[in-house]
Amino acid sequence: MQHPAFRPRRLGHANLFVGNLEKSVDFYSNVAGIQLVRREPGIDAAFHSNGNTHHDVGLIQCRDGARMGIGGYVQPSSFRGQYPGLNHFGWEMNSEAELVEAVRRSEAVGVKIVNYANHQISHSAYVPDPESNYHEFYADTVEDWRTIFNLEREELVSEQWDWTKNVPGRPPIHPPADERNVPGAIFHPKRISHATLAVDDLDRASQFFRFVGGMTVASNGEGTAAVHSSDSPLDLVLVSAKLGLAPGLVGISFVIDHDSGLAHSREVAARSQLVLAATESDAKRSVVVRDPDGLLVEFFSPRVESQPLPDPRKATTDPYWCLAA
Repeated sequence: MQHPAFRPRRLGHANLFVGNLEKSVDFYSNVAGIQLVRREPGIDAAFHSNGNTHHDVGLIQCRDGARMGIGGYVQPSSFRGQYPGLNHFGWEMNSEAELVEAVRRSEAVGVKIVNYANHQISHSAYVPDPESNYHEFYADTVEDWRTIFNLEREELVSEQWDWTKNVPGRPPIHPPADERNVPGAIFHPKRISHATLAVDDLDRASQFFRFVGGMTVASNGEGTAAVHSSDSPLDLVLVSAKLGLAPGLVGISFVIDHDSGLAHSREVAARSQLVLAATESDAKRSVVVRDPDGLLVEFFSPRVESQPLPDPRKATTDPYWCLAA
């Protein structure tokens, strides 16, 4: 059997359904230190980036019904998101040509693709995994995304994408990093690093990421597995819900360049009673807080190139073990 194997280069963003958009915007701006770069009132959304990509975090207000785009386009977040949690993960492809070829293979073998979108800054295909988590495989289409994603523009940007009419020969577009931070914020991360997802069926989830995602999956045989794309040592930690975690997004992790900056941020966060966990290991120094909806948000400074999988034996005594291990 031919496998679709999207083979993205990295995890670009996590898009979240949130209970109170303004509280979440304030948290990700002034606590997490990720710059607010765009609002889209037509779909009750906001987007945050520190310049490594057009957004590291997307936020969409929880509500029922359709979310419409340009020309009556029904967005993939429609009829979902009544409660806080994951909307989708955004996986950046190397090029539009590779995205189109992966879509072609997927169509040929019957992989379910629920939506195709032109977001003006990127073209996307949305694929649900076996547990109905959505995954956006996208390719950037503009060099300067800030001409579209900025606080002066609030119009709708999403419309239907006809992937069969892609531009042949278009070279890969990888906008250069334009790293910024939020003055006065508690943390100052560089970019999103990875996320942690609890799943009912670890084997089926692993097969999805291996054969549909085209990523490397390494299991420790104890209820966790690490997923990484072509350009990243770790993009996603899968955790079996049998270890005591509710299925769904557990948390997201952001990398910080220097231990000294993280140590200062930890002191400030502790004074504000925000810190859930602060740990040190041979792999990293880590601080974990909760966002307004209870999602675990980790800021860490790596000490080695690769990170070990979390130890599932900690699950019964440490509720944030999968991020802080």
